[in-house]
Amino acid sequence: MNTALIFPKMNHQQIYEEYSAKIYRYFRYRVKNVWDVEDLTTTVFIKVYSKLEQYDGRHPFGAWIFRIAHNALIDYMRKKRECPVDQDTFSSLKATDELPEECLLIQESTDVLWQKVHTLTVDQRNVIQLRYLADLRMNEIAEILGKTEASVKILHFRGIKKLQQMMKAQA
Repeated sequence: MNTALIFPKMNHQQIYEEYSAKIYRYFRYRVKNVWDVEDLTTTVFIKVYSKLEQYDGRHPFGAWIFRIAHNALIDYMRKKRECPVDQDTFSSLKATDELPEECLLIQESTDVLWQKVHTLTVDQRNVIQLRYLADLRMNEIAEILGKTEASVKILHFRGIKKLQQMMKAQA
């Protein structure tokens, strides 16, 4: 599908102006190093521009960009995990920090939860991902998805309720 038909009036600069602050904020709350946040934000827009012709319009453009951002964050975290711990970080650990087993259980629970998110409707899944992965407010999500704020709140409520039921059933 021709992207010019989907957003004919948006050029690269307008896309950047529309989404850069949101993408930056998404990374800022997850990555400590400001330079890495800036690099990640730049990386996202390089990928968006290079893959712009691949955007097919099945999902909202904002959700597509945030999926690219999320994938860039995952790649960054994988690379960071491979780095050895520096002495300052190691010496700052406290006895009250979670044990590795607890961290693993939390990670497994989180993985299960996100697997269940993928069973929600596309609209519910988009709202949940933009709310909790992108830290966007309901009015921002409504704007990105082209829906009213009330319908986004309903999708969020129903999605969360369904997730709670699925997690209870599993426990």
